[in-house]
Amino acid sequence: MGFLTFLEATLKLGLPMVGLSWTIFTWLYGDGDIDRQANRKSINSQVKKMKKSFKGKKGDGRVNYLLGKWMWFGSGFYGLAALWTFVVIELADIVRVLFNPSSIIAMFDDGFISAVLELLMNQIGNLISAFVWFGYWSDEGVIVWLLVAYLGYWVGVELARRGDELPIQGWLEKLKSRRP
Repeated sequence: MGFLTFLEATLKLGLPMVGLSWTIFTWLYGDGDIDRQANRKSINSQVKKMKKSFKGKKGDGRVNYLLGKWMWFGSGFYGLAALWTFVVIELADIVRVLFNPSSIIAMFDDGFISAVLELLMNQIGNLISAFVWFGYWSDEGVIVWLLVAYLGYWVGVELARRGDELPIQGWLEKLKSRRP
């Protein structure tokens, strides 16, 4: 554990948490669901209230997909970390199948019912791994991963609260302006 663990945690979990929390909270502040002047404690309580009221809005099409999934995973810091972990796990599964398409055919060797059960068990396993996300990312240095993820979450929330753009947006604009 050391600098490399911190760097890995920052790249794999901290920066994505900044981007995701910034995106979600930019929407929430923009829609007026959360007060921009609120402190952290107040933001947490407003998110909890939103989660309670979310159950009624879920089926009426007023909640965007990312926000809906964040609420389903529990909202707040923990829910966002779980959502990001689930996305990473699912993308890894997709890449695995793309690079080994014969695995799809192999699933059906024991029959259709067996393949469906295997797929269902894989999804349940992925959900469990996502909900205990801190164990998915590292066996060592779990505290570092937790702190980096938490810091990333709050940096994104604060950037959104202030109405700031993510630094990558400025970098992308500079790259676009240098293109011929």
